[in-house]
This record gives sequence, structure tokens and C-alpha cells, in this order.
Amino acid sequence: MRQAAWMTAVLMTTVSPVAMAADQTGSSAPSATPQQAEQEPEPSAPGGSAMGDDVEEVVITGSAPRGSVPGDVKPELVLNPADIRAYGVGSLAELLTELEPQTRSGRGRGGGAPVLLLSGRRISGFGEIRDIPPEAIERIDILPEEAALKLGYRADQRVVNIVLRRRFRSFTVELDGSAATGGGTAGQDVELSMLRLNPNGRINLDLEYERDSTLLESERDIIPDAAFPRPDTQFRSLRPETQNLTMNGVFSRNIGKTVATANLRMEQNWSDSLLGLPTGRTDPLERSSETNTLQGGVSFNGDISTKWRWSLTGNWDRIESRTLTDRDTGLTDWAQSVSNVGSIDGLVNGPLADLPAGAINTSLRLSGRTSDLDAQSRRAGQYVATDIGRTSGSARANLDLPIASRNKDVLSPIGNLSLNANAEVEQLSDFGTLFTYGYGANWSPVDGLRMLASFTEEEGAPSAQQLGNPVLDTPNVRVFDFVRGESVDITRRDGGNPGLSADNRSVMKLGLNYQPVQKIDLSFNVDYTKSIVRDPIASFPTATAEIEAAFPDRFVRDGSGRLIRIDNRPVNFARSEREQIRWGINFSAPIASPLALAAREIDRAIIDPD
Repeated sequence: MRQAAWMTAVLMTTVSPVAMAADQTGSSAPSATPQQAEQEPEPSAPGGSAMGDDVEEVVITGSAPRGSVPGDVKPELVLNPADIRAYGVGSLAELLTELEPQTRSGRGRGGGAPVLLLSGRRISGFGEIRDIPPEAIERIDILPEEAALKLGYRADQRVVNIVLRRRFRSFTVELDGSAATGGGTAGQDVELSMLRLNPNGRINLDLEYERDSTLLESERDIIPDAAFPRPDTQFRSLRPETQNLTMNGVFSRNIGKTVATANLRMEQNWSDSLLGLPTGRTDPLERSSETNTLQGGVSFNGDISTKWRWSLTGNWDRIESRTLTDRDTGLTDWAQSVSNVGSIDGLVNGPLADLPAGAINTSLRLSGRTSDLDAQSRRAGQYVATDIGRTSGSARANLDLPIASRNKDVLSPIGNLSLNANAEVEQLSDFGTLFTYGYGANWSPVDGLRMLASFTEEEGAPSAQQLGNPVLDTPNVRVFDFVRGESVDITRRDGGNPGLSADNRSVMKLGLNYQPVQKIDLSFNVDYTKSIVRDPIASFPTATAEIEAAFPDRFVRDGSGRLIRIDNRPVNFARSEREQIRWGINFSAPIASPLALAAREIDRAIIDPD
């Protein structure tokens, strides 16, 4: 279905990026502009230099850009303000959607979503940053999975580091509208947002309301079923009417050497569908649902010393949902659930000792998590209750060992070389103990060329729902029997399977990043990933003849060979393998007026004063 969209955005008060750049340059003495860095030398005295014939050697040591991720793993892609503006998005959430091809990882089991950092520090959750406007972002660094180890995460997620401007103010009103070109449905979106950034902290408030109208079968070329005594396409919806109200607030403040942040997000969703006319009645059947979500998070980031950092994050999410469905019999099916998830996470990282090639860096992470799901439902007169909970705790350690360094003249013919080792132990209340370990190498033989190699061995448990969902037998389910080539009505068993075992995942990755010319924003990336999973856990597949031969105990037939029952609960397969080669070319060049190019140079001077 095609839709035409319109949008009106009103920026009521804002500070432009160029103006902010000038403000920051003036307020930050160490951040010299290019003009300051290229001052003309004073005239030399006759017969020699201005300082005499003896010239003292000067050694200039560069530092990482403000807000960088600690460690020796460098970004594969850096976006400056001009690059970010080129995406034409209205929020950080929209920007991350556009960057998904660059931030997705093929190594993990969690869908490939990246680790999100703010100025190199951990955050309590996505709610802290999702509503930040792109104009407030000074730089975005995208790093490979190995960088996640420095922050206590597993090496199966890429890292996205967002660095905000030091000062920024904005208040925006955004109006969006959409309408189907074929008519019948339309949508509206109203959003109010306020952001204030200064060296002491930030405040971000956001309020959004969305609505999409119903699309009926009668508004499209839907042919009614001849089996019905009367057509009811005007009482059946192809798309429900939906409404969404979201409120999000973030407050962050510097308290001494600690940055404290609190985030509260509330969301309500409503949905209404039409299911047709019941027999002998003129009022259509309806399905209505309501979901209420409350999310809260806190984070604390501080420095123990000039080299050691610590962070503590906590989250609590509560989701309540209720669904009512009318039946032709006059009864109403209903389902309701309450889900609570809480977590706490602590991290300490810094150098343990100094070696000739550099510092031995380590990180130690301790975390705990609890979840509970309480659900009840009644469908077709059958009542089902579910109460599933899980508590887990984990400890993870990471160690980086430098071997060679060009800058420190230690085994300099090799280039820069460091080794890494990491391990994790996790205890689950309903399953037992799981172990994970890994190791890798980071090698840069020459400037502009970097190679990464890593290996991970990981155990993964079934979800609490896969283990503990109530067993439910549903009669008269129509399936196709591939063995006998006929459609039959069977009894299908769904629910949890307490007999599931943990899977074991082995992942190897080889990566290469090459930037041929340092002054040109051009880089080449190639990653090769191979994953082998033993005893993978999955939902039961379509009941083909091959599946029945592999799982004969999941199928029951009567004396005549007719299929009468299928056990549809999740299973462990024997093995799965996956190989991926991912490559890309990143190139960025300014196409702008001299004034815009000058503004870009100011941005670069602020981001990387060295």
C-alpha cells in the first residue's frame, strides 16, 4: 500500500552547529583552531635562528579525541556533524536506523544490535539518548565487536559511541502526516522536544502522540467469501486503528567527578480491529488491546583516578497488556499479562601495570538480572495461567596485553600488536551455570592497516519461556500430512520443554581495515565470520516427512497410519553452521561552499584538536 507523507517541523529556539563550534572554540583553551596551530614564525635573527644555533628537540604527543572509547581498537567509521546532517533525520533513533547496515553484527545471538555509549561511557538504556536531535551530536564513532570487551560486554556486538556538543539548546515541534494513495486510511504524528546541554549536564524532555486510522476490506478490492450469508467487508479491518502516546524524560548532572543520569519513559498503546458480523446480529465483532509500559533507568559514571574508571547502571521495566476479542458465540476471549524486568550492572576498568610496549588494561564487570511474567488468558472457554521467573548473575573479566609498539620502539619492525583474553561465568536460577571464554589479537603492521582476529566459545541457555511455558493441547488444528499427502485435523501440543539443553557456540572472526591515505576520508573494510552452533534451540519446524523422520517421537498416528497428534514444543537440533563475508568502502568528501568548508574545519578542530 503506497502512502503519501507530509511533514512540518518548527524549530522554535536553537543554537546552530556552526555557532556552537565558535562558542566551544572560544571556551576551550586547549582546543586550538587551525589558525592557531599554523602561526607564522617570528623573523630570525641575522646569522642564525631566533633561539640561537642550538635547537632543542621537541616531542609532540597526541591525545585521543574527546569522548573516545578507551583501548587500542580504533573506529572503523567516524561521522562528523556534516556527515550526520547529510542523513536528513530528526532524532538519534532515526539516525541509528539509517546506520543499521554499518552497526549490525553477524556474530551474536541477540539480533546484532550494537552497544551504545555516550562520550565513551556506558548508559542505562536506549531511552537516555533516543530523542537527541542530530544537531546536538558532535561525532559518532562506529567500532568493531572487539571494542565491546573493553566495556565488559561480549565480543558479539559492534559499538556505537555518540559524542555530544558541550553546549546546545533547542525546542522543536514536529508534525507528520501520511495518507494512502488509494484512500481509506491516514496517519498523524505530533512531537514536542526540548534539549539543553552544558558542561554541567543535560535535560531532555519529549512528548509524542501518533494515530493511524482503520483500513477496511471494503476500501480495497477484497472479494467476500461466498460461504458467508451476507457480505461484511465493511465490518472487517485490514489494518487496525492504533494510537500511541509516549513521554520520555532524561536528567543528567555532574556531581564532582561523577556523572549521574536518570531516565523515565512512559508509553501507552491502543489498538482496535473489526472482525466481521456475527450471525443474527448487526454489531461487528471487535478486538481491542491496550499496552502500558513504564521504564526507568539510572547510571553513574566516574573516575577512580586519572586512569581508572567505574560505572554503575540500573534498570526496571514493567509492561502491562490486556486484549479482548469478541466471539460469534457471544462470549469474549481475553488475555492479560504483567511483565517485570530489573537489572543492575557494575564495571571497573583501567591499567593494571605498565610494560615496555604499553599498559596492561583490564575490565571487570558484575551484573544481576531478574525477570517475571504473570499471564492469564481464556480462549474458546479454556483458561490458561502462566507464572515464569528467572534470576541470573554473571561476572566477566577482560585483559589486554601489549606486545609491540612503533611509538615506544618495542619490536617496532612488527608494528603495533596486542593480545586479548576474556572469560565469563553466569548462573541461572532455573538452568545452572554457563561459561564463556575468548581470545584475540589486534595487529597494525603499518600505519593505515589494521587486522583483527578473535575466537569465542560460548554456552547459551534456553529462555525462561522455552523452558517453563504451560503445556497446552489444542484440538482440531488443520495441517497437511506430507507422508500421506492429505489434510487432517490433529491435536497440537504447544508450550515449554524442560528437557532442552544449552547450546554451544564457536565463533571465529578475521577483520581488516585499510585507509590508504591519511588525509582522505577513504577506508576499506573486510570481515570474515564463521559460527558453529552445537545443539541449537529453535521452534519446531513445519511437519514435513524429513522432520518426522528426524523426530519420530513428536508425531503420533493411529492404527490406520492417520496423523492425529504433533508435539510442537521447541527442540534442540544437532548442529548449525554459518559463514559470512562482509565488506565495504567508506568514502566522504565535502561538496559545499567555502563558508561551509570553513565551518567543517572548525568542527574538525573541536573534535580532534591534535
